Amino acid sequence: MPTTPEHNKNTVIRFFLAANNDQLQELDKFMAEDFTTYGPQSLLPKAVGRDAHKGGIGGFKATFPDAKIEIIHIFAEGNRVMTHQKVTARHVKEFMGVQPTFKYLTWTATQLAHFNDDGIMVERYVIEDFMSMFQQLGILPTKFGG
Repeated sequence: MPTTPEHNKNTVIRFFLAANNDQLQELDKFMAEDFTTYGPQSLLPKAVGRDAHKGGIGGFKATFPDAKIEIIHIFAEGNRVMTHQKVTARHVKEFMGVQPTFKYLTWTATQLAHFNDDGIMVERYVIEDFMSMFQQLGILPTKFGG
């Protein structure tokens, strides 16, 4: 029996709660074994498999240990769920050549998750506002032009 959009929305919510609370083993309940994340080519071009995904979250949380993802909007249709999130995190370890600033950073992200008929995520596409993050870290100027 195919899954429902409501079930898929609840799965995405539980996925982010587990990530927020460093319960990486819980993520296995929500992802197919060959789960694939497609992201920005510069930082996270593609991660295949549960372990690769959990490793990416673990690495991110090592640099931003108190990172929290808040879902601002969530929509589901068929076997896809779209979310718009706000990410808040404190920069405590070197990241992209920038020494720890201990600043709290805030940026947004958007995710499109695709589910199989059993209600398990098989892939997701992620777009993050890294420009805003880089401006807050001082990697990019906050204003361009004159």
